[in-house]
Amino acid sequence: MRLLVFPLIGLLLLMAIGWENRELFNDRQAIMYMYIDGVKAGELGYGIEGNYSNSISFADLEPGDIVLGGYPNCAYGRFSHAGLYIGDGKVIESYIDQGITVQSLDHYWNYSEICLLRVNVSQLKKQKAVQYLQSHLGNVFYPVAFKSGDRIWNCTKTIWKAYMEQGVSLQDSNDLWISPEQFYYSPYTSVIREKSVKWQ
Repeated sequence: MRLLVFPLIGLLLLMAIGWENRELFNDRQAIMYMYIDGVKAGELGYGIEGNYSNSISFADLEPGDIVLGGYPNCAYGRFSHAGLYIGDGKVIESYIDQGITVQSLDHYWNYSEICLLRVNVSQLKKQKAVQYLQSHLGNVFYPVAFKSGDRIWNCTKTIWKAYMEQGVSLQDSNDLWISPEQFYYSPYTSVIREKSVKWQ
């Protein structure tokens, strides 16, 4: 009986969240439909990981820029991961085993899809966004962290929240989640450079 308690609680929680956000079910542009369509097409999770050696140049990156990476067959769009560049070849990003952490930028060469984005705001706002994330290092990661709340994070929520604190919304919809691809289409970002490597 006890084994059924936690799945039942999880199911009730999902139902409550669904009821509270029922207007999203009428919005075909909602991010949940991208996930559902991806799963229907056989695209699951993070995609097919590998070392795709995209060899993109990281020259001209500035602290506060966003780096997007993606693997083939990702369930949530062209990009499956996002990090915030902080300078000296480092990014702040989130992982399930490390939470919000600082990593080397080099691992983005492994992605089949790569894009470097400039956030078109003042240097001061970008610097404060970096500082905001630095103050949250070690915080807990959860893959489907909702936009609201400050207890759990994922790679996109961290960046979105860091800029929201500066009065800049990189994603304005009422969605519960944020996909990396939404940063690509934000009116506040512009592409520095991007590259696709064919899946072999």
